[in-house]
Amino acid sequence: MYPTLLEVGPLEFHAYTVGLALAFLVGVLGAVRENYKLENPYPVTPAGGVWIFFGALLGAKIYWYLQYGLTWTDNEGNPYEWYRVFFIWEGGMVYYGGLIGGVIGALAYFKYVGASMLGMGDVGMPFLPLGHSIARLGCFLNGCCWGYHTDGPTGVVFPRYSLAWKRQVEEGLITRSAEHPLPVHPTQLYESLGLFGIFLVMRFAYKHKKFDGSIIFLYPLLYGILRFTTEAFRGDSVRSIMGMTVSQTIGLVLFMGAALFYLIMYQTKWRRGTALS
Repeated sequence: MYPTLLEVGPLEFHAYTVGLALAFLVGVLGAVRENYKLENPYPVTPAGGVWIFFGALLGAKIYWYLQYGLTWTDNEGNPYEWYRVFFIWEGGMVYYGGLIGGVIGALAYFKYVGASMLGMGDVGMPFLPLGHSIARLGCFLNGCCWGYHTDGPTGVVFPRYSLAWKRQVEEGLITRSAEHPLPVHPTQLYESLGLFGIFLVMRFAYKHKKFDGSIIFLYPLLYGILRFTTEAFRGDSVRSIMGMTVSQTIGLVLFMGAALFYLIMYQTKWRRGTALS
């Protein structure tokens, strides 16, 4: 755990923030660079990243407010005011909200510049899991999104006063005098590795694609499976929906929705060789 990577005078560069910044840069620049390789590139520039960035940021904040903010109070018992979702310098973000907001931002930008949503989506979508993989490394260094206790060989130990330590104290697994929490699953690293694998699969599929739109939904298909699996090892998530976490439920919906899309398109378009536009 290394939540603060660098301090320059009063400035602090936090691992989570740096991870998000790197993820954003890698994702946007990778997609734009790949677009420029096309024989007829889409009219897309790095400026589109600004649309995606603010869409993702606002979406992540709003989602956090809807899931946690309505019941959240600070140390003095003060409730979380709704307008604070616009305080982008504060914490409190959920990935799925960022995904929804980022997609909306991307679609709005593609519409604005006149780029094919499906065609450019195929170009850029593989870089989403690559950036997401980098962001999860920031989660690991920050100590958030940890797993539950394990004595297995993959277990990692976070320091005293980490989020994992606090949760284990609350659950009575350790006492406040404990120097560190019990070993936990590094679910952040599990997901980071899985996301990099998804990136490789999507890049391979992109190089062999036949129809526009055939790559975009590989991300929700594969990430839905990955998130459903890694959530089973999470120690910070509440299992409130038929024994599943909210993120597990959404992951299952993503997988089923993407699978349904591919089934419909294969039956109606792709089997007959009809290209999408």
